[in-house]
Amino acid sequence: MYVVCVSLNYQQLPIDVREQLVFSKKELEKANKLLSSEKSILEEVILSTCNRTEVYAVVDQIHTGRYYIKRFLANWFHIDLDQISDWAVIDLKEDAVAHLMRVSTGLESLDRGEPQILGQVKQAFFAAQSFHTTGVILDHLFQQAISFSKKMHTQYRVSELSKTSGQTALHQIKIKLQALEDKTLVIVGMGQMGQHVLKNASTMKFKQIIILNRTNEKAAELAKQYEDNVQMQPWQTLQETVNQADAVIMATSAKQPLLQDGDLSDARLQIIADLGVPRNVASKKLSVNVDYYDIDHLSEIISSNHALTQQMLRQMASHVPNEVTDFYAWQRQLNVVPVIRQLRESALTTEKQVYDSLLHKLPELDAHQRKVISKHMKSIINQMIKEPIKEVKELSAQEDAQVDLAFFCQIFGLKAVEKKKVEKKKEEAGVHED
Repeated sequence: MYVVCVSLNYQQLPIDVREQLVFSKKELEKANKLLSSEKSILEEVILSTCNRTEVYAVVDQIHTGRYYIKRFLANWFHIDLDQISDWAVIDLKEDAVAHLMRVSTGLESLDRGEPQILGQVKQAFFAAQSFHTTGVILDHLFQQAISFSKKMHTQYRVSELSKTSGQTALHQIKIKLQALEDKTLVIVGMGQMGQHVLKNASTMKFKQIIILNRTNEKAAELAKQYEDNVQMQPWQTLQETVNQADAVIMATSAKQPLLQDGDLSDARLQIIADLGVPRNVASKKLSVNVDYYDIDHLSEIISSNHALTQQMLRQMASHVPNEVTDFYAWQRQLNVVPVIRQLRESALTTEKQVYDSLLHKLPELDAHQRKVISKHMKSIINQMIKEPIKEVKELSAQEDAQVDLAFFCQIFGLKAVEKKKVEKKKEEAGVHED
């Protein structure tokens, strides 16, 4: 049994191609079950997001398995098989396991280290489970990947490091104010940057967010799109509103400062983030006890965050090889691998005996006819042993696995593997070989 990943992703394909290669939620059940019925596919999970469509599968033969995965994708999306082959990135065995670990932690995401992909991986896995297209191997692999990703995002909080001036401003406000449930934030200016800040701030549990814009109607319309804690105030009340806030973010394109040092009171206001260029606040003579950050201050923080982010991503990636090792250490504990190898060898021996007998009885067959017959005979054998392989693989995870495997061997006339010889046999069975 081998783990295979066939990936169509943003690193190779532009958006106009990727958008043609997406499975909708409504299609997933049919797609998973159809792929599961393909030759050599013992287990499978389909992961489909805006940046990637990937198939993770357990196959009994690598060459056959990856061919039928690509053929399935080509047929489903009505694209030539050769084109799919050109686009697809195929990872095998340890590389496929490592790829899933990297994907689930966000290391392969467009925004590297982002945690949202973990939710998408979980949804894909749970969906496949509900469609009964996973088994003991992928169940363990995906559960391990999910646990690994959670651990990495707890240990390395990459997503908390701000990447834009607006995010950095909000992060500095959170550090300054700490608890936000009783605090008021004022955002001045509802251009593109101000709206982005508002969107992020609305998720941060401020008691109140007040927005102001030179065009009052625009501020009022934006406030309606959020919860009741987002309100607008008329532009004419700017000075009064700012002095009622705990924190202020200025994000206008005004050519002259909107606030002077004499306009601010230290009674309540604790921090100002000025995103304007020119600056919205005349900060040189600020005498009140208010922390002030202009765009240069925020840029320095972003630069420092970038260096720290790269360091964290490297640290996260360094844990992946250990996860791959752990997965294969677990897989080697499954006594089923040598049993499957015996079953396949027995079936192929029978196929060869029948094929040789047929040629003896029909000597007039030409080379092409012999090739066609051989191909179809092998196909019959593969289809006949596919279900037994699936069943014995599931038996190996049961508490009484040794008894079940012995019974399975008895039914198919196979030699039961002695416990002390299991490790050696498993290596011979090709756990790490094609």
